[in-house]
Amino acid sequence: MKDSKGNFDNTDRKIIAMLRDDGRMTNNEIARTLEISEGTVRNRIKKLTEDGAIMITGLVNPDFLPEKHLVLLEIKVAVSRDLKRIAEKISELPGVISVYIITGRMDIMAEVFVESKFGLIEFIGTHLASVDGIASTETHVIMKHYNKWIDSLHSQISG
Repeated sequence: MKDSKGNFDNTDRKIIAMLRDDGRMTNNEIARTLEISEGTVRNRIKKLTEDGAIMITGLVNPDFLPEKHLVLLEIKVAVSRDLKRIAEKISELPGVISVYIITGRMDIMAEVFVESKFGLIEFIGTHLASVDGIASTETHVIMKHYNKWIDSLHSQISG
């Protein structure tokens, strides 16, 4: 379990590492390997999941979805005090994989998964345009990725 500083203990790290390597590994297999009870593994995974520390999900290699494009959007906000609000709103838009508040010339970076043909136009012109407080954007279509996996839910989102 987490220590007083919110860090994972050694057992949590080992469980997380095993699940990272094989997300289908059973609690019994983990327990046998770590020489702890299955109940301990089950309880720790439940607690880690409920606390939002881990998420166990199926991931998809975007190369297997040629009708989609991965896009990075750099976003400049009009007023800095609105930064968190705008980032949170963007994170709720359809097709958004993740949002980062960043340093540099722009304020926010959004990773988006859109339909190949007109999905980017739809996202910027409709979804992103609905968020007040955006001053400008810069778009980067990802031509090739390495070691990228996305939540399978995003592969179902259109436009």
